[in-house]
Amino acid sequence: PSDRCPASGVRASSRAPLYMRAPGDTDDAYGFGNGTPSYSYTPQQPQQAAPQLPQPTGGVGFQPQLGGYGGGGWESTSGSMDGGGGPPEPSEGMRKRNLSASWKLSQTLLGEGEEDEPPILEELGINFSHIVSKTRAVLWPRRSKLDQEVIDDSDFAGPLIFCFALAAVLLLKGKVQFSYIYVVFVTGLLALWAVLNLMSMKGIDIYRTASVLGYCLLPIVLLAALSLPLDLTGAWGALFVPLTVFWCSNAAALFFVIILQADDQRWLLLYPVMLFYTGFALITIF
Repeated sequence: PSDRCPASGVRASSRAPLYMRAPGDTDDAYGFGNGTPSYSYTPQQPQQAAPQLPQPTGGVGFQPQLGGYGGGGWESTSGSMDGGGGPPEPSEGMRKRNLSASWKLSQTLLGEGEEDEPPILEELGINFSHIVSKTRAVLWPRRSKLDQEVIDDSDFAGPLIFCFALAAVLLLKGKVQFSYIYVVFVTGLLALWAVLNLMSMKGIDIYRTASVLGYCLLPIVLLAALSLPLDLTGAWGALFVPLTVFWCSNAAALFFVIILQADDQRWLLLYPVMLFYTGFALITIF
């Protein structure tokens, strides 16, 4: 069939007409009524574009869920969060990076990171190998087992541990002795430091003196632990208290003899050191 109108001979256009027939007009089959065409102007309405939802940038496990023009939300593909949204779960790569950072931190603390970088604990004066060596030397005082490097290391990690351990054990007996331990230790430290420097020409610094006295406090801690099941105010105390005091004094005197290079004054050094540890023994018993 032809695309021209039989009455007017005008070719029909494929475009949307700007002028369209009014709904109330009664025309014939060719668009004319009573010989006169009737048209009305109906402006073409622009189509409304659908709103675009923001796309996730860098998020893991999230996809936009379209629920029409006005609805929708974020849906988690991991199944841990509902459609209301929320912070994303850490990815596998993020977990691996966190584990790697923790491993590097532990290596740095133990000195296993860079080759030329010393461990942080060693820079802080905490050397676990020296702590173990000094503790063994106190438990079994033998001069052949002492290393000069270990003796010269005046760390406070071991003394602090043993002082707090003594206070904690005494606390189990219901005795709060923190202040007594602090006062006796500081007073005895100052007195022994002065005596040792008067007795030897080489001399010793107060830090190394405090380190030796603190490490040799370990037998007193064992005595305090022994006082939990036993009553040391009787016959058991007469046996274990002198043995513990001599044990501490002998180990400390051995350290001081090596540091001061005073082999002929070992028994002379033993006396003031024995008075120092007797005070801690009395605190432990009473």
